[in-house]
Amino acid sequence: MASVVRPRVLCVDDEPTTLRLMIRLLEGIGLDVVPVTTARAGLERFDEGRIDLVLTDVRMPDMDGLALLREIRMRDLHVPVVVVTGQGSLDTAIRALREGGSGMIVKPFTGQEFVAEVRSVLEAARIRSDALQYRFVTPILDGVTLALSAAIEARHLETGSHCRQLGRLGEATAELLGLDEPTRTTIRIGGYLHDVGKIGIADAILLKPGPLSVEEFAEMKRHAEIGAGILSAHEEMAAIAAIVRLHHERWDGRGYPSGLAGREIPIGARIIAVADAFSAMTTDRVYRRALPDDEAWAELTRNAGSQFDPTIVEIFPAAVRHALVGVGSAAGLHGARSTLVPMLSSPPPTSSPPRLEQASALLSA
Repeated sequence: MASVVRPRVLCVDDEPTTLRLMIRLLEGIGLDVVPVTTARAGLERFDEGRIDLVLTDVRMPDMDGLALLREIRMRDLHVPVVVVTGQGSLDTAIRALREGGSGMIVKPFTGQEFVAEVRSVLEAARIRSDALQYRFVTPILDGVTLALSAAIEARHLETGSHCRQLGRLGEATAELLGLDEPTRTTIRIGGYLHDVGKIGIADAILLKPGPLSVEEFAEMKRHAEIGAGILSAHEEMAAIAAIVRLHHERWDGRGYPSGLAGREIPIGARIIAVADAFSAMTTDRVYRRALPDDEAWAELTRNAGSQFDPTIVEIFPAAVRHALVGVGSAAGLHGARSTLVPMLSSPPPTSSPPRLEQASALLSA
């Protein structure tokens, strides 16, 4: 098992008593500490390698904390720098915050105050780092995912652009529900990849023009777990793998593979279940022609509360319109009209927004 990398804190203070106290408190919460007594020494240590947080006194003889902050900001715009100052230098500390400081601890401080500020600043830095990584990685992940969904569609020709439709519809539904951006992205990619497990299903079953036998249907159902297994190779894909595994679960608990019911089913899987059913019904398949849109809408409504989450069915017409107009997402909707217009050959019924208590229940699930 890989060892956990502990945050590394640079402590700069020319008062030995204060420095010893900070070392004890920081080590007590599991942080690695690099202590120095001058700002110049602190800058040298900063240049030597990874530092995750800087704690610096303001008034020091060789170089003050403001000058140290400016030097650090020239090297790194994002590392958090907290000024630790006495009451007499509050004006200087406020100037430090204006120049890019991340927080302030006023001497004399209690251990509780000190630890709370350090944890708060480190958590804010982690969230900011995750957001930056998310914005960088998401376009790459989208590209890889779309390439893989194209491979699925190439093997399972009658689905056409089904995988891309599901991604866009799933994201549009999630946006209408007020889900956050990472969750919307997870649902979009879950839609793209919901059928990836069909790679492991024999063509004789996958492309059979007639009804499947009991044995063949049992084999076909394996695609959900096969797909989840493919995606579970990396722990960062766990939420996407859950959508792929559980998008055939039913609201009434009679789905597969786990027989989950209601809000036991992750919200992403509930959304993709509705989008999958609507897209499948309105698309030609080897064993049947596409249904007219009004029949597909009626079928969704008829099965709301049994097969499908009724709140998602209620807002789904608005989600289809929203997807067609455009979703504010990393992937965008390039080519959306050509892939979604077949689903809107007749206008969807008017749907009122979900009631506030319904949306709250979904978000807490």
